[in-house]
Amino acid sequence: MQTPENPQNNPYEQQGFTAVPAGPVPQAPEAAYYGAQAPQTPVQQQVPEGMPPAYSPAAQYAPQGQAPYQQAAYQQAPYAPNPYQQSAYPAQQPDPFPQQPPHYRAPRQRNYSKLNIALGMVVVAMLVILGAIAISQFAGRKQTNTARVTASSASSTHAGDALIVRSEVVYTQEGVSQIEYEATEGATVRRGDKVCIVYTAGFNSREWTTLNTYRTQIKEYQKVLLADTNIENDAQLKRYNSAVLSRAQETQDMVQSGAGNLLNQETMLKSDISERSYYLRQKYADDQRLSRLYDDESTQLRRIETWTKPFAAGDAGVVSFYTDGYERVLNMLTYGDFSPAEVRQMIRGVLPDSAALGRNEVAVYRIVRTGSYAVLLLSKDTNWSPVVGDTYELMIESFDNTRVSATVESVTRSEGELLIRLTVRADVTPVLYIRSCHVQLSENVYSLTVPVNALTSDSGEIGVVVVQPDGNYFLPVSVLSQDAHEARIVPLLNNILVEGSTVLLF
Repeated sequence: MQTPENPQNNPYEQQGFTAVPAGPVPQAPEAAYYGAQAPQTPVQQQVPEGMPPAYSPAAQYAPQGQAPYQQAAYQQAPYAPNPYQQSAYPAQQPDPFPQQPPHYRAPRQRNYSKLNIALGMVVVAMLVILGAIAISQFAGRKQTNTARVTASSASSTHAGDALIVRSEVVYTQEGVSQIEYEATEGATVRRGDKVCIVYTAGFNSREWTTLNTYRTQIKEYQKVLLADTNIENDAQLKRYNSAVLSRAQETQDMVQSGAGNLLNQETMLKSDISERSYYLRQKYADDQRLSRLYDDESTQLRRIETWTKPFAAGDAGVVSFYTDGYERVLNMLTYGDFSPAEVRQMIRGVLPDSAALGRNEVAVYRIVRTGSYAVLLLSKDTNWSPVVGDTYELMIESFDNTRVSATVESVTRSEGELLIRLTVRADVTPVLYIRSCHVQLSENVYSLTVPVNALTSDSGEIGVVVVQPDGNYFLPVSVLSQDAHEARIVPLLNNILVEGSTVLLF
């Protein structure tokens, strides 16, 4: 068969074959009425915490570098296929190296597994602990409950009128005419020391006048004898004269200045004069007139001695020549015998009948023992219940506010009065001249604190039961105060109930 010729290279011209009519020219499809919609990001549905997100279909991906395919809002139906239709363009060959779209990856979820495990372990631990506590408390109810003793302290003040009681002895003498003091007021004396000389009734001052007359005559006659003697050649006499003159000048200076102890100075001056007189008496022992004058002086002194009575200290202590009339009945041996009413009368200045002295009796002096004294206090707080043996700080008002430690000796409550007898271990000098006064007692008591349900009674005594390794023991206590929860106590037995002890609860 001969191949048809086609000199013009017309692709549509064929020779030798029957021409086939061409089909309709293909036209492009009409554009959509609405423009393409912009791609929208799919919205995930909200799900509860801890659950995976709702499934959503994977998005359509286009080849790399191209926009993803969009579906038109409206699409025309395809034309019927034409078996005779040929495209003016060659068929597109498939990509030998096609690009695959990435695999779908779900959004990353937060990891709650470790946190949930930790919280679960904490909850379980708390339940175990609470269960153990409940079991121990339930089991403890079947056992005896105990508590620890703790320390505490409290302070309070009590005031009232008081009498000072000293350990003193008063010395009296009947028919006293004159007293010559040998010791000084407030001096400390020992047993046997000279205190004073008392001139009794019948003694007249004319006796002293007569004695001084004899002594004046002796002095004038000694001057006559010394005028006939060369004193410069008598060294011993010069020394006695110088000592007397020096002592006299010292006494004069002391009187002018108002400083010093004149009683001691007078004693030393008398001693110097006596030594000088004794020397002159020995020097002129052969002179009869002088000897007769000395005899008259001695006779007059013996006459005066018949009316004198020397007093010496009967015990060691402080000597005082001032008395108030209470010394005979109110002392350390008798102060516990007085009732509150009698003490009130003495505070008002009314002496007991037994304190009265005799008609001609005079209190000469008193010896006060140092180291301790007593106080009789009428408290204003009649509801106060002091405990025997308790120690307080005692302040005596208006007397330099003396502060000492006082211990309760005994307590008496009668006729609406509360009398507390206190003993003080301190120097008596600050209260040597004090009898009635106003005082204050300050209390700072060391105590123990226990739960109020630790108190119990045994044979009428209030106490607590102390737990010891060898058993439980009942110990009596004094309750200072208590409320709905705690009680402040003071143990009546020492060294057993202390801070940190264990007591039973009831």
